[in-house]
Amino acid sequence: MLRRSYVAGSALVVLAAALLTLRAEDPKPADKPAAPDDKTAKADVPVDILASVKEWNSDKFTAPPTQFRQGTVTPRPMDEKITSPTKNGFTIQLPSGAPIPTPSVYKGRVFVSGGFHSREYYCFDAETGKPVWGVNLDDDGPTSAACQDGVILFNTESCTIFALDAETGKQLWSLFLGDPLTNTPTIANGKVFTAYPALGAVAQNGPNGAGKNVPPCSHVLAAFDLKTGKILWQRWIDSDVMSAPVAVDKELYVTSFGGVVYKLNQDDGTVLSAVRSRATSAPVVVGDRVFLTRRADGVQGDVGEAVAGDDRNKLTEVASGARKDAPYLDKKVQDQADNKGKAAALDAGNGFAGGAPAAANPTAAGGNVGQSNVSSMQAFQGSRILNYVGKNFNCMGDEIVCSDPATGEKRWSVKLEGDLKKEGGHLASPPAAAGGQLFLTTLKGEVLRVDPADGKITARYAVDCPVRYQPAVEGGKIYVGTETGKVVCIDAGDAKYTGWPCWGANAAHTGLAAEK
Repeated sequence: MLRRSYVAGSALVVLAAALLTLRAEDPKPADKPAAPDDKTAKADVPVDILASVKEWNSDKFTAPPTQFRQGTVTPRPMDEKITSPTKNGFTIQLPSGAPIPTPSVYKGRVFVSGGFHSREYYCFDAETGKPVWGVNLDDDGPTSAACQDGVILFNTESCTIFALDAETGKQLWSLFLGDPLTNTPTIANGKVFTAYPALGAVAQNGPNGAGKNVPPCSHVLAAFDLKTGKILWQRWIDSDVMSAPVAVDKELYVTSFGGVVYKLNQDDGTVLSAVRSRATSAPVVVGDRVFLTRRADGVQGDVGEAVAGDDRNKLTEVASGARKDAPYLDKKVQDQADNKGKAAALDAGNGFAGGAPAAANPTAAGGNVGQSNVSSMQAFQGSRILNYVGKNFNCMGDEIVCSDPATGEKRWSVKLEGDLKKEGGHLASPPAAAGGQLFLTTLKGEVLRVDPADGKITARYAVDCPVRYQPAVEGGKIYVGTETGKVVCIDAGDAKYTGWPCWGANAAHTGLAAEK
């Protein structure tokens, strides 16, 4: 995409962002957190902001935009030479050489982004890696795909959500939502859920009604019909969705980069709960609990993170534990890490040489999770929890942690190799589960198979390239996207390793394995 339209409206976008910042830093008295009773922690006390969110979406403020132009998809010639067989699978070298997000395995095929600074999407045979189809997009930075009912869905950083026919790659519908998009779309119950930046567009086009103002938030959470792209509902939220929306039963759960956790009704978008809690990962819903991580900073200003279990009804905290120092969330540390320079270079290649635009609300993300580039926000997966065999597992920066779901108490942990502060971000991905084992990719360039009982590493699979995204595990094979533009398939040697075909386990991104 040419970003002239963004530049033309930049003054209004900056003005709107400044308004947002002023409002965000001056909450209503009812929204201010109470003083902490625990003197060992700062005042990161969760605050119920449901009343404020309902006000944002009332007649007092202008409504989200409803007119979006369509994107363009054209066939791309495929070269079979990009696929090379290996002794235990295959490797595909995509032409962009850019970071590749988690591949998605669906109906015997692998669907994968061409990489952050590409305008390409691909389909390969899941068994052989043979190319099936490829398409060129009119926007760059495609995410992982959500696949269901013969449709694959993905966002591009540069503004557009695309729905393609999984069999042919033909475009079914697309919408140029807003620049940039940093979350992956979700599919559930015939609906598509995603978020997009809208504050700049509203400021540029003016209020939709006399006397109405822009709300004190930057993004819109929206639902679309899977087959047609028809807008079903839209709701203002404070900032972009972290990783992806999570659809469970008839409810939709999201964590924003600003650390707010929302629960909505999937059918009509009614906001059921909203809690500002400095959450740092997408939620995982199990029974009557919502598991996530959140900031747990110390009184001396040291940045920390803890595992939390919330009541599903009101999103109030029930348990918290496994607290640890978290330089991987500290913006001061992350701004000096190698990952920052790589993210800045990726952004510059996509037209953001001056850094992430105000429309992305990078201030919210940087202040909460330490990442403020478009590419690093899109790639952020955090310390997302896996609930499996009655325990919780996650990667917290430089270690794999097992904790008790009822209390948050740490049961075991395994240290990972690498220089956490120098590298930046996490040293391993959130774990996937299949066949009674955990699977994690590492920045060192391996897939680790881990016994959930005690954390013992039961197998190491060499990828030989740095990896940050979660693996897909399906049909006895492990599928990985690397930081160097490769898709790597590894035969795990046992068909029981299956049931985690995409990021977050399924198109609803529940983070729950197909078997437990």
